[in-house]
Amino acid sequence: MEPTNIEAPDYFHKVVDCQWACPAHTPVPEYIRLIAQGRHADAYMVNWKSNVFPGILGRTCDRPCEPACRRGRVDEEPVAICRLKRVAADNKGDVK
Repeated sequence: MEPTNIEAPDYFHKVVDCQWACPAHTPVPEYIRLIAQGRHADAYMVNWKSNVFPGILGRTCDRPCEPACRRGRVDEEPVAICRLKRVAADNKGDVK
């Protein structure tokens, strides 16, 4: 995988590195935005569309997305993507 070029004009308008690194290609930025808005059930459903066991994988996944996280190139620490998946699953309430 090539490093993300943050100078490119389409940097914020494409599938990001963490999504490519995820075997399920879960849209990570989308569910992180939903969690930030307190919309845990919606974030859970975004996860569920690409992976029917987000609550389990939020605990057992080996997190290939986190080393690929471009935030790690800015703050030297990637976003805790797997933990956020678990947060969405644990706080989703009743989802139908």
